[in-house]
Amino acid sequence: MFGTKVIFYAYKIFESFIETWNEMVEIFFVICRQIEKKECCCPDGQNRDRMEKEKMVEFGLSVCIPIYNWSVVDLVNVIRSQSLSLGFDFEILLVDDCSSSHKEENRSLRSLSHVNYTELEQNVGRSAIRNRLAESAKYNILIFMDCDTKVISDRFIADYLSNARFPVVVGGYSYTEDLQNESCRLRWVYGKRREERRAVSRSGRPNRSFSTFNFMIRKDVFKLVRFDEDLSGYGHEDTLFGWELRLRNIMIKHIDNPLLHLSLDDSPTYIRKTENSLNNLWIIYNRMTDKKGFCEEIKVLKCYVALRHWGLAFLLTSLFPLVKGMVYRNLLSSRPSMFLFDIYKLGILNEKASSC
Repeated sequence: MFGTKVIFYAYKIFESFIETWNEMVEIFFVICRQIEKKECCCPDGQNRDRMEKEKMVEFGLSVCIPIYNWSVVDLVNVIRSQSLSLGFDFEILLVDDCSSSHKEENRSLRSLSHVNYTELEQNVGRSAIRNRLAESAKYNILIFMDCDTKVISDRFIADYLSNARFPVVVGGYSYTEDLQNESCRLRWVYGKRREERRAVSRSGRPNRSFSTFNFMIRKDVFKLVRFDEDLSGYGHEDTLFGWELRLRNIMIKHIDNPLLHLSLDDSPTYIRKTENSLNNLWIIYNRMTDKKGFCEEIKVLKCYVALRHWGLAFLLTSLFPLVKGMVYRNLLSSRPSMFLFDIYKLGILNEKASSC
């Protein structure tokens, strides 16, 4: 019990300091952007959206959807309908990453104009399939979205279109108001509390909030970065992508144009994926030349590195095994604690780091 309290208070001290500092930085960035917007206003500003639409028509749009064990029929029909109504050149690229289900449904999309559907004979993973989609795209404006999503706005394509002047645009997440499946409670709670955020919140630290779930990017910008195919399994390929954009001084524009996330992992699966993502995170961290700067992008990594720096990581090594089972049970319960989830991630990250 004493050990648990020590971890609790140590973590809360770090968390409080970090959160306060991050909030100050985010407020500073938001104020700077508002000032910049006012300074950049001009009499021709009313014509900007029209000019960007004309530019978009000239270049065209490639909607890129990697597929794995999910039917995208409804999603593609909505995207296609919205794009046709706007009257510009577009294509919808679908690549199935060696799925074991829903292939027959998705193959029916081959008969639709503007749709290109292909299947891979072996699974290449999250990074490689997105790189392939970008390489095969005909147009310079790319919209990437996960396959297990639903369009919830009649202006989804149009709203991205009106922001085509920005090199990278992130639309955001949405989750159902009510939990649909009790076994997925942890993933749903995490999504509602940590991922479902308005653009003004994400804009404070724009590159830290990058996600592959729903974003638009120019193809020439994508070629500069690409997704790292050396990362295996699930997690943090988008963190690295956002960091690489930042290193090239490419700032991300955040807008309120979310997709509804439909397919949620059950709690044991999500915990397992989280553990794998922490392994990827530690691999990425050790490859970084600017480790301090990279730590600023991920709260759990920043806390852990601070603990190591101050010689307190031994607390995790000694005490986390004593509480790991209790924390895990909470995460599987009907009231999973996000604080305990953060503690769990700190403990697992310490395990990954200690084993390297």
